[in-house]
Amino acid sequence: MSPERACTEITLPQTSSAHTPPAARNDGIEGNAEVVSTPQPPRANMRFDTLEEAQRHYLAFARRRGFGIRYNYRKKSEVTGEYIRAAMVCHKAGHQAKEKEDTQNPEPVVPDRMKCSNIRTDCPARMALKARDGNWLVTEFYDDHNHPLILKWSLTGFLRSHKEIPQEDQDFIKILHSINMETSRMMQLMATLYESVEGVPYTPKEMANFRAKLRAENKYTDMQDTMAYFEDLKLRDKDFYYRYKLDDEDHVQYLFWVDSAARKSYKSYNDCISFDATYMTNKYKMPFAPFIGINNHGQSIQLGCGFLKNELSESYIWLFESFLIAMDGVAPLNIITDQDGVMRAGIEKMFPNTTHRNCRWHIVDKATEEIGPFVSKILGLREEMNECINCSLTPEEFETRWNLMIQTFNVQNHEKIAALYKKKKLLGSCLLHAQVLPFLQTTQRSEGFNAVLKKCICPSKSVLGFVCQYANIQAKIMKA
Repeated sequence: MSPERACTEITLPQTSSAHTPPAARNDGIEGNAEVVSTPQPPRANMRFDTLEEAQRHYLAFARRRGFGIRYNYRKKSEVTGEYIRAAMVCHKAGHQAKEKEDTQNPEPVVPDRMKCSNIRTDCPARMALKARDGNWLVTEFYDDHNHPLILKWSLTGFLRSHKEIPQEDQDFIKILHSINMETSRMMQLMATLYESVEGVPYTPKEMANFRAKLRAENKYTDMQDTMAYFEDLKLRDKDFYYRYKLDDEDHVQYLFWVDSAARKSYKSYNDCISFDATYMTNKYKMPFAPFIGINNHGQSIQLGCGFLKNELSESYIWLFESFLIAMDGVAPLNIITDQDGVMRAGIEKMFPNTTHRNCRWHIVDKATEEIGPFVSKILGLREEMNECINCSLTPEEFETRWNLMIQTFNVQNHEKIAALYKKKKLLGSCLLHAQVLPFLQTTQRSEGFNAVLKKCICPSKSVLGFVCQYANIQAKIMKA
């Protein structure tokens, strides 16, 4: 845009504070008026590079003045098909449409809701433009209105032409949206940047609608965009690996991926793996299955993850097979999961030489539900059972203390206690320590990672959005 179209610095007196946004008002010191950037009023022969630029300029001017705008017409060339003329008018221009009276049906008991509160007054304010020499020239500008203007800045934001979120704010909201910040928190942040809630030129509902549009951007191309993203990662990371399987209708049934940093870490830290598939984290309700390991500092690390269509045996077999392919056929030495029998069958088939343990917390929690009322009735039995399970240092000590306990309290014939004893290989702390699992007796590390995902990723996110945010979390973990 030429210099004559640039914004000018105008000193606003105290009496004009009602026309300016809160950020541009006087600071309260007498004689110290605020200097703010205000668009020049359009005038004849003013030039703009594009019609959109002219619209933005007139829109900014109208927001300051206290009225809305709309296109009166836009004419295209019959030769090129491009716009050559346009006119923008006040939102109250034109005549009010007359409502047709329905003579057939009686008046309703409940009055009809007013669909439009904008009453047109045939306002003459307008700006006409035409294309000339690659630019847009203002041929006519008239700024006299036949109706009161809106003096309060916060109220002009409710006019239709001013409801659109500025492009700079849209870019910023996209960043906040990608980290799963709530809409209410976003509005608090924008209110801080605009120095007041009234200064924000859009409402929480409009921001929520904008976020809904972001979520629907790749509604029909989600998986294609995800595969394209994976291919782009492979160009930048040669050891990045991903695998997927389609069903009969060419829908993605299973998906697994792992980056080079995780594959390299697995070569050193493949002794203890926590695996859990209980977190639904995308709009397709596909179970998310991460492989969580432990490094030499006792910190949790991500060693790959996948999405499954369901939690059947063939799903886990495919996922574990993909994990073995990515890790050059090296199976984990130990793996801990919950008490899912289908998951156990997949582990036995794909990791036959891996020591499999169930989460102690799930076992004890389920046992508490089944035998808790019975144990609580016998004085001292609960304490002795906890000592036996948690404090036995060797398998022999566990056997000795267990036999002494059931004889002392005469509970040899209790079915639930006998069933709990059969799970001793999965339960006793001494056995877990014997398998070098001092830091991995429960699936708490997997559940802790799920908690991080719930905080950073919205459940309604697309798979592509999840994958991108997962990469950010992985980069942060590897950097730490």
